[in-house]
Amino acid sequence: MLSIIIGFIILITLIVLKVNIVIVAPISVSIIALMNNMNVLELLNSQYLAGFANFVQDYLLIFLLSAILGKTMEDSGDAAAIGEFVLNVLSYRYAAVGIFFASAVLTYGGISAFVLIFTIYPIAKSVFEEVNLSKSLILASIVGGSLIIGMPMPGSPQIHNLIMMDFLDTSAVAGLGVGIISITIATGFAVYYLIFRTRKLLGEQYYASQSSVFKKPDPRKFKNFIFSVLPLLTVFIFLAVLAKPPVIALLLGVIVSIIKNIREIKLLRVLNSSISNAVAPLMFAASAMGFGQVISSLDVFINFLETLLTLPLHPYLLVGIITNIAAGLLGSASGGMLLTISTVGENITQFVEPEKLHRVILIASTGLDTLPHNSAYLAMLAYTGLKFKDTYFDYFVITIIVPFISLAVAILYSLYI
Repeated sequence: MLSIIIGFIILITLIVLKVNIVIVAPISVSIIALMNNMNVLELLNSQYLAGFANFVQDYLLIFLLSAILGKTMEDSGDAAAIGEFVLNVLSYRYAAVGIFFASAVLTYGGISAFVLIFTIYPIAKSVFEEVNLSKSLILASIVGGSLIIGMPMPGSPQIHNLIMMDFLDTSAVAGLGVGIISITIATGFAVYYLIFRTRKLLGEQYYASQSSVFKKPDPRKFKNFIFSVLPLLTVFIFLAVLAKPPVIALLLGVIVSIIKNIREIKLLRVLNSSISNAVAPLMFAASAMGFGQVISSLDVFINFLETLLTLPLHPYLLVGIITNIAAGLLGSASGGMLLTISTVGENITQFVEPEKLHRVILIASTGLDTLPHNSAYLAMLAYTGLKFKDTYFDYFVITIIVPFISLAVAILYSLYI
């Protein structure tokens, strides 16, 4: 077990030092192999590359279609129209909350975190500057809406939901009760915190002067909003309502978006850019899957899991802990989820309801994944020019503390309801 711990330490250390996980994962695997007197090349070929290749084969089309949809909505202005409408309805004192919900809507529509920041940040920056609200709260608002609502909500077309559907043979809305209750409570905490921080940052006098919560929406922006959500609505209906395969639902969403926006976008540029947008997250997730397959093949880890599984902990609690640790180590929600299901998944499923397990693992993956070495967070800092010391406190509260609350509620719901 010492070799695995050392491998994890090397993995997370190099990631924190901004070395790409695609490079880090095989290095860590090689060190683990050497410490266990195993043939490095044989382990890389038989386990790491096999897990990597299988994931790419299973999810390439999903990642690509999601990227095309996101890029089409970005270039056409649909994503901006959705964000602007949400902010147009809410009073400026609720600007952070507006960004939170705009991010949730876009994520629920299929736009990934890697695309979201480019879509939402320019709008958020303008609104925050107009109201003189510190931009230190922007990243917490953007990522919070994505992680707390958009990603784990039943029916989401995000890759995390699709992975669990494939592994457990469940539907897109599996664990509906678990998801709705836990996410609603977590959202309440997040909104309260964002309002509390806004009040502190703006000052009580200004905040109190903005008495109304809602403003009268601009009819033109409402019309733009309605047309802008059509592609997202298409994906949701075919995926969550009609229970069509994810590839079909995403493909139809892409077709609707392209047809609707054919005059506003340069199709060839959208397709070329989408390939670049899809490859990076696909490689990150595939690397995590390959690493997980190596770990799961080691006798020492299998023995450790067998011991862990005998602990007097309910499987929902156990899998929640394991998923969070894995996501934290890899700095990736999808990576943590994949590591969990590739190691303890088969042992857990026989003791629990697959639908509830689906939602618990998904919610658990959104906790420790946003530690400072998270690639999406580092990319956001680079793009926005914001500093770690200015943003991470609020980011930590919204993307780690609040998801822990959501997970606790999900586990309690799964145990007793």
